Amino acid sequence: MVSTITKTVAAATEKRPGEFMTLRWLFLIGCTVLAFWNTILAVVDEMQAQTLIVYVPVLIILCVIAAVGVSWKRVDEPPIYDRQTDVIVGIVVLILALALKSLVNPRYARSYLTTHMDLLALWLFVLGAAVLVFGLRPVARYRWVWLLFLLVFPIPMRALLLAMGGTSPIAGFILVLVAMAATAIAVGSGRQRKAAAALIAGAIGLGTLGLLYLVNTPRNLLIPVPALVAALAATSLMLYDHRRQGGQEWAPPAPAELTPPKVAAVGRPLLVVLVAAIALALVPTPAVGSTWQSNLYPQLKVGELLVVPAGWREESAEVHRWGSKLYGPGASLIRQIMVQGTGSRAYDKFGRPRRVAVDSVDSRRPLALEVYPDLFRYDLSDERVSEPVRVALPMGVDGKIWNVVDDKRYLTYTVVSWWWTNGNRTEQVMLWAVDNHEADAYFPEPRVTILANIDALMTVLLRGDAVLLDSNPQYKDRALLVDLAGDLIRTQLEAGAGEEP
Repeated sequence: MVSTITKTVAAATEKRPGEFMTLRWLFLIGCTVLAFWNTILAVVDEMQAQTLIVYVPVLIILCVIAAVGVSWKRVDEPPIYDRQTDVIVGIVVLILALALKSLVNPRYARSYLTTHMDLLALWLFVLGAAVLVFGLRPVARYRWVWLLFLLVFPIPMRALLLAMGGTSPIAGFILVLVAMAATAIAVGSGRQRKAAAALIAGAIGLGTLGLLYLVNTPRNLLIPVPALVAALAATSLMLYDHRRQGGQEWAPPAPAELTPPKVAAVGRPLLVVLVAAIALALVPTPAVGSTWQSNLYPQLKVGELLVVPAGWREESAEVHRWGSKLYGPGASLIRQIMVQGTGSRAYDKFGRPRRVAVDSVDSRRPLALEVYPDLFRYDLSDERVSEPVRVALPMGVDGKIWNVVDDKRYLTYTVVSWWWTNGNRTEQVMLWAVDNHEADAYFPEPRVTILANIDALMTVLLRGDAVLLDSNPQYKDRALLVDLAGDLIRTQLEAGAGEEP
């Protein structure tokens, strides 16, 4: 019975190859959406915050352009009858995708939007499913497209963007480079031809980027449009030139020239792909946009030095303008060192005044604060960090407290943090206390550290998050920080209310 159905499907496939190829692609796309529906929703949420993740749909379009170009090249491949290797390779890759989303992705819950390990799992799923649906040899023919599609994993793109400055024009420039690669892949064989296509795409993309920048185009258009224009225009120009010279080996095939799939019929492998998609759909992703409470206080002054409460004095203040790289225009990170006016034996056995580092960072797009959380504002690659625990603060503010253990310096930090907003900008405030009460005690310095923390990310990937987790936090300075947090909250809100007309 199965053999008869297989032969019937194979015969129909040979008669209508285009329709059956379309059906297989629709099945593959449908299973991908089913398997990663929660990942797609998280990406859409992040796109609305206009972070670098807006490059993902652009990358997919560029990969489609590259794949279409590869498919236009005439290749005479024999049909595939023995599918044993295809099934083994496809199932192994699908298992890797399931393990990555269900086991590895939760390890990065605190930096989920930064790492997006589930997007790497998505790449593996599409690869494995394609092997089962189309066969290993046809999939290998598009190997450069698969390599380009691997950029859907955002860590390399984020690292490159921050290393180059983190601005919207830089993000657009990086995508133009990707468009150059997609165009080179699409235009057929020959190094000179590929180099010419890439240079044409680069010239068109950079020209478009410069023009859009001069007319103050919004970020959500400035980043994707130049790359798309470059790839489409350069590919069209190369196709026109190729056909003008009489070339036939690289051109869209006529309907009569369509060849049937090398795998004539797909039976049980489709069921394997569907079962894997259902299993992946049941795997949850870390919460997005709901990990921090953000109360609205219209009188709040955001992006300025915090008003020092009574009983404390400001030892120093420093404004780091690089915050705009991570959190958008106008964002800044402010560090204030505050010192008790009078020491207390409740916080130091010798009654010495305690020093606390007070950091505040703001953004017009609250989700950006989760895309680059506090883990990436400090070099904590060698430190052990405890899980945040909720702590109640005055005037309805809901904070969190956690420990940071520096084993190299033999220091332990207690951190209390909260978010709040005035309706226009959202701010995160972090208070750092250290168990070294001397006047020269070291506090972690704020700086862009995503590159330095990649090593820590790899450690978590290979050894698990327990190696960088403080599983027995002491919260030595909880009382000190909770009291200061309460004083700061009341002082900022009362000062803001007093200035209103």
